[in-house]
Amino acid sequence: MKSLTFRNQSVYQSSLTAAFAALVYSGSMAIAEVKVSVVQRSADAPLSTTAEVPGPTRNDAAANARIRILSGVVDPNSGGIGKLRDGRVATDADQPDENFFFDAGTDGGRLLFDLGRVVEVKQINTYSRHPGSRGPQVYKVFGSDGTAAGFVERPQLTTDLASSGWSQIANVDTRPKSGDVGGQYNVSISESSRVLGKFRYLLFDVSRTDVNDYFANTFYSEIDVIENGGNDATAATEEAKPYVFKTVDGYAEFTIDTSEATDLTEWAEENLAPVLAAWYPKIVAMLPSEGFTAPKTVTVNIRPERGVAYASGSRITANADWVRRELKGEALGALVHEAVHVVQSWNRGARGNPDYKRPPGWLQEGIPDYIRFFLYEPESHGADLIWLQGRRNQTLNYDGMYRISANFLNYVVEKYDPNKTLIAKINGACRQGKYTDDLWQELTGKSLTDLNDEWKTATKAQLEMKAKSGLNALTEAEKAAGWRLLFNGEDLAGWRNFKREGVRPGWQVKDGALVCADPNDAGDIITTDKFGAFELQLEYNISEAGNSGIMFHVTEEGGAAWASGPEFQLEDNAKAKDPQRCGWLYALYQPEIDPKTGKPLDATKPAGEWNHVRLVVSPEKCEHWINGVKYFEYVLGSDDFKARVAKSKFSKMPLFAKADTGHIALQGDHGQISFRNIKIRPLRNSGAEARASTTQ
Repeated sequence: MKSLTFRNQSVYQSSLTAAFAALVYSGSMAIAEVKVSVVQRSADAPLSTTAEVPGPTRNDAAANARIRILSGVVDPNSGGIGKLRDGRVATDADQPDENFFFDAGTDGGRLLFDLGRVVEVKQINTYSRHPGSRGPQVYKVFGSDGTAAGFVERPQLTTDLASSGWSQIANVDTRPKSGDVGGQYNVSISESSRVLGKFRYLLFDVSRTDVNDYFANTFYSEIDVIENGGNDATAATEEAKPYVFKTVDGYAEFTIDTSEATDLTEWAEENLAPVLAAWYPKIVAMLPSEGFTAPKTVTVNIRPERGVAYASGSRITANADWVRRELKGEALGALVHEAVHVVQSWNRGARGNPDYKRPPGWLQEGIPDYIRFFLYEPESHGADLIWLQGRRNQTLNYDGMYRISANFLNYVVEKYDPNKTLIAKINGACRQGKYTDDLWQELTGKSLTDLNDEWKTATKAQLEMKAKSGLNALTEAEKAAGWRLLFNGEDLAGWRNFKREGVRPGWQVKDGALVCADPNDAGDIITTDKFGAFELQLEYNISEAGNSGIMFHVTEEGGAAWASGPEFQLEDNAKAKDPQRCGWLYALYQPEIDPKTGKPLDATKPAGEWNHVRLVVSPEKCEHWINGVKYFEYVLGSDDFKARVAKSKFSKMPLFAKADTGHIALQGDHGQISFRNIKIRPLRNSGAEARASTTQ
């Protein structure tokens, strides 16, 4: 263990001993000094603390701080900013979901901590852990009480901090001058005699540890702010105030309470509130009925709960844990669904009405999902034919609840409701307790049973037509040659996420394609089967500036798929930031220079178009092909291959390219990408069979 203390500087010098560092800075000085203390141990060692560098705490002044990302992009594999104040540190050497870190290939970013009030800060403690270049800490921290003239609360990269009410507290850099940079780094910033200062705002300007290393953004486990004279987290910040706003038409007033989930306050105010302000009036207009007045005051409470969300009267309650997971996915849509329940107000008709007929549950949930998926977010394809394609053996019936019932309602509206009044009339009858199935005959001229049969027939015909389109199917000749499909075009059978069961929601089946629709909640997926020597073919369609990859011989011993599996790079060559181009073996092999362009050969089609990949992996040789053009070949484990690995970042990964069999992985964390026609065949006499294949 190394415990080093530096004053007025923070360059980590592994050659110094703790005693020598103390000797150098033991002289008395007339002015106060900021002291940066560092404890460094190996990444797999237990957490170590000292008197100068204490362990993490949940009861610090930052426990309920509002944290904003002023610049930079969060890595989709990160555990999120909430990890910085949960009072815990990562327990494993490579544990992405227990750390906050900026996206790979980027130059870090800026974090703003709003403590809620001016705090007399005694210490600032930061913790990180990783076996490689994501272990050390490199950042500058600034503070402000927010009262200076011209204070800028959210300074941009071009803002002059000194003239904007900010003062620099410390400059932290724990990188050793030599030796292995990986490890566990615990840092404490303090003032030699008393306190660092009085601050409400802290600004962390975070840098990556190596500009030449794509994966060099630090894994931060925790940032603690210790108040002088106590560390009571409850007293360390003002009680979070509910956010109150009016709908865009001024009709209703909403209150959003995030006091039990303060990390969601910014999202609630900046993302959720505008949606509710705009869509609540639309929902009210969609669902009128005689004598009905929609609620004018609505409360949304986001807090730890079970399930997803529910509405009771004019109050909506959402499970904070679920919302956190779905910030880039279903969170907004789910709360629009609950807002529809508020306007439905079906219980009102039961008051004092002995003839009230309880409406059916399929309409109670089907109407909100119809408004959500066909009006609010049709682009999500959450209940349409594309969604149905991804649900194998789905039973179709009008009372299938939620999305199934929504699909039925949309069919009836599109075919029998030119004036778009049917949903309002159905809902009005439910609200008044007068609904019966006979209402469908009155409104459309057909019974509910006839409408159901018609919808099922039409929908099944559309699904069958899609299935017969030739996608994700093998010819008889391919079957005879030993090919098999890795994706059936209907569901995610045969795939799961790396090191976990099932597939995260960011991966979806749409239009017969395996789609990374939400890279923030996707992660890498792997085949459930393992393969040694094989020929793989597939088609991919990547988004603008997208980045993905195909990895092979992946094992689950390492912390990430790329720790063991070589990667066939996929990206939009025109706009992607990664200098490793499509078709290359990541950081190891690339094609020859194309004399026509003076650049490495590029046979890819633009983003938005389908490209064909052929990858041959065998002991004799491996080949990379794009759109029928061979890029290069190489031999796994050859002297040339080993020499290239030794010069790359993979030299620090003991599992890399060591296995001769393993899973195939698809990367899902750097942009949207779709795959289809994914097929593979094992190679026994690998070299001969690979050369004989002409399937493209």
